[in-house]
Amino acid sequence: MRYSLASAAGKGRINEDVVAVFEGDGCTDLVLLDGATPLTDDRCLALGASDPAWFVRRFVRELGRVLRPDADQQTLVLEALDGTRAAYRAAGGSADVPPHAWPIATLAWVRVRDPDAAGIHALEWFCLGDSKVLLQLPDGAVRDLDPFDNPQERATQAHVAGLVAEGIHDPAERWARLLPMLRARRHEQNTAARPAVLCLEPRGPFDARAARGSAPPGALLLVASDGLYRLVDTYGLHTDASLLDACRMRGLDALLDELRAFEAGKEAAGLAAKTADDASAIAWHFT
Repeated sequence: MRYSLASAAGKGRINEDVVAVFEGDGCTDLVLLDGATPLTDDRCLALGASDPAWFVRRFVRELGRVLRPDADQQTLVLEALDGTRAAYRAAGGSADVPPHAWPIATLAWVRVRDPDAAGIHALEWFCLGDSKVLLQLPDGAVRDLDPFDNPQERATQAHVAGLVAEGIHDPAERWARLLPMLRARRHEQNTAARPAVLCLEPRGPFDARAARGSAPPGALLLVASDGLYRLVDTYGLHTDASLLDACRMRGLDALLDELRAFEAGKEAAGLAAKTADDASAIAWHFT
């Protein structure tokens, strides 16, 4: 099969990621969303496992409804959000909910065009937030198609390290100490003039990272949520190259098993705000 999918919730949590593949006329759309963890115990909607879980699943449904191969991705995202927002309001999402409680998500969307006569696939991608899009060429070289430095995540990790240094090892206590900072950040993300994450009610065009490229026969594309990419940037178990080698040789399910096995051990303690995050990926083999 040309592609494989994997998605799993963090330990004891609701899976607020979603992966989807839409095969259309002349292209295939690979879509990965990572809903941000709620920062309040209050629910806006009775539907779905959580507000973020409802948001990412409804958005994917609306995106599939409006997809057209000749339309640019930002236009389609805004159209899908129109339907998502209407459904949110109809389901009980009132206008007086504070912005830090509105659902948001990262979005990594790669459009793979059908190959030309030489077997080359044109690629178009549209990214919001901190998912990863990596391409391994047939010679093993790896290209980061969407390089993104996330200063907010670095700040969170620095706060976590500071709390551990204070002797606060209980994850629930650390989370409670982080909440004021996280809520202030969420409020800012949901009210930005040019939002850098997928939010319910953008106040202007998205500050997305959009570009084009190509993939030759024998290449491997990996679209991964930050939960899976912890194998590289948080835990240091892989480099980008070894991650793609492992994906090619062992598959996505084996990578998930490796991630969870490490998170179950003592070595992972204190390295992240959550002991285990939702982890998802799409792998496309250009054969």
